[in-house]
Amino acid sequence: MTKHRTLSLRRLKPDCVQAYIDFHQQVWPELLEAYRQAGFTRIDCCLNGCDLVVCIEYEVDVYNKMKDALIRNPVEIRWQALMETLRDTSVEQQFFEEVFHWES
Repeated sequence: MTKHRTLSLRRLKPDCVQAYIDFHQQVWPELLEAYRQAGFTRIDCCLNGCDLVVCIEYEVDVYNKMKDALIRNPVEIRWQALMETLRDTSVEQQFFEEVFHWES
């Protein structure tokens, strides 16, 4: 199967960084299952102060079939609404295209 990775950069509100960390130490199992079903094989969230980098790896064929179901999934909708309260909306999300990947 073909895998694809996306990388995005966002900024959190300074007073919400700890809440973001706390939520991600206890991600809802039903959300992780929805991501599995949508073909996600890896999600990495990294912080530098308020700057948040999210890297998502997914199986292209599975994701293309399941992305609409994921977007409509009530658990995903709830999670994203919650995360939106923590984000600094004055800073636009940026996406990066992968140009090199190496695995040993």
